[in-house]
Amino acid sequence: MNIEKTLQLIAESQRQAERRATLADQRMDRAEARADKAEQRADRADQRMDRFDKKLNAIADLVRGGIKMVRVIQKSQVEMSKSLAELREFHKDLDYKFNVLLDAHVRTDEKFNRLLEMLRRKDGNGRN
Repeated sequence: MNIEKTLQLIAESQRQAERRATLADQRMDRAEARADKAEQRADRADQRMDRFDKKLNAIADLVRGGIKMVRVIQKSQVEMSKSLAELREFHKDLDYKFNVLLDAHVRTDEKFNRLLEMLRRKDGNGRN
């Protein structure tokens, strides 16, 4: 048995094992760096998602408020249409009363004109 040769083989195996361990450590370091970068990207994505969720919630609140406003507007439009119908009815009644008053005025004017004609006529008995 050659002890030197055996020791050289053991030393060579030890060097190779250390080299492999060093390479494995380097690969592990690179993998950890990639994992760190992936974690940072995930954190940034989570932050973007949080901002998006806040914006989405704000938009949802606006939509809910808009729906309430539309309901109020619809209700007021219904009330307005009822009021408009009442106003049209009132306007028809007012037009009717105005026309009646206008007819009465015309008749009164005609009667007044006849009275004036009668007063202007000369008396047939020779009196002025």
